[in-house]
Amino acid sequence: MVEAGGPSSQIRDEDDRSRHKLRRCGAALLVATAVVLLSGCNVHTGIVLGSVLAAPACPVQRADQPCPPRPVPGASVVAMVGDVISGSTLTDSNGAFQLELPTGRYLITATNVGGMRTTATEQVTISDTPRRVVLVVDSGIR
Repeated sequence: MVEAGGPSSQIRDEDDRSRHKLRRCGAALLVATAVVLLSGCNVHTGIVLGSVLAAPACPVQRADQPCPPRPVPGASVVAMVGDVISGSTLTDSNGAFQLELPTGRYLITATNVGGMRTTATEQVTISDTPRRVVLVVDSGIR
């Protein structure tokens, strides 16, 4: 019979400590490897910025009384590649938005708020140079 705290118990404790230390080292090595591998991934991004406007803004437009399109605060703006959403945002109180996306080609879609949820789209190519767009949705005024 082996007494508690005897030589066998000490060997088991040392084995447990060694296994625990080995697991910690293995986990640290895995994290370090991931950091090294991912640091080599340079994802280039660009910016699309612009505004969402609604038109017409007046029921009757006359030459002597201009009625420019109005900003659409809270409009949804989505960047898609095929059926996949790559980024989205809402316009600010001035109808402005900005999205940072990986370089590539996207379909930018803005959706009006309120009862008439109309959309406007524009195909854009994102690169190192910021891309500006103005998306005009139908206000529903007739």
